[in-house]
Amino acid sequence: MAAKRIMLLGAGGQVGQALVHQQMPNDWEFRAYGHAECDITKHRVVQDEIRTFKPDLIINSAAMTAVDKCETEIDQAMAANFEGPTNLASQCSVLDIPLIHISTDYVFDGTEGETPYKPDHQMNPPNIYGSSKMMGEEGVRNELAWHVILRISSVFSEFGNNLLTRMLQSIDTRDELKAVTDQKSCPTPAQDIAKALLTISTALLHGKGNGFGTFHYCGEGAATRLEFVEAIMKAYAPYTEKRPKILPALTGDFPGFAPRPPYSVLDCTKIRDVYGVQQKPWREGLTAAMQVLMRDRRKVA
Repeated sequence: MAAKRIMLLGAGGQVGQALVHQQMPNDWEFRAYGHAECDITKHRVVQDEIRTFKPDLIINSAAMTAVDKCETEIDQAMAANFEGPTNLASQCSVLDIPLIHISTDYVFDGTEGETPYKPDHQMNPPNIYGSSKMMGEEGVRNELAWHVILRISSVFSEFGNNLLTRMLQSIDTRDELKAVTDQKSCPTPAQDIAKALLTISTALLHGKGNGFGTFHYCGEGAATRLEFVEAIMKAYAPYTEKRPKILPALTGDFPGFAPRPPYSVLDCTKIRDVYGVQQKPWREGLTAAMQVLMRDRRKVA
């Protein structure tokens, strides 16, 4: 039996790196492309790479995710989050290739009370990042029937610059930290998202016919930004003597930042029912990521 070819775009991001570190099935030929190898905003490059590799499935985790930067670099945000995925879906449609596309909880405005968002809830993004991702979703839907759109939330990991690594740097260098109490979401370990992607991909490659559409996945347990920072401090405590004071704040205390949804908890019932993917407590993922970060830090030292 011929190997199944899987193409990953966005290998340099958190989810991409987490997926690259997973143990792949023996019958996969897995190829990962970072921004330098395949920039999804360059349509001809994408087309050429797809036609050369001839994938059986494409996973797109490439995006411009710097929320505040998207507010000022709108053209770049639209190119990466809307035009690129739409073109990719168009290429997939021509060649009959299923596509898994990563999206975000920021397509919702979070102003309708504290009821978790289901995949079919009406989108109303509060910022340019969310708007560009919403348009990317619609582009994928319009161009390709064989798609999975997976919305994720508040991703953290041991890879690169993210909520966790930035906070560790702040703990190391500051005596006082502020974290907001009026933004609530579900922190999500990138490694858990990668495992969900493996489950979805395997099912699609084995011909799962009812697996297409829009799904949600996030860590189990809603938390404010303040609660997440406190959890990071607790997980980091065995490795440092630093104990900065953590002060509660409100979003309005930080002028100049892009608006965020005050509540963006995702309902993950559909992905559990269709794919058997269960949410995992994000605090367990935080402990695991911290162990890796501290191990790597000891190696450097």
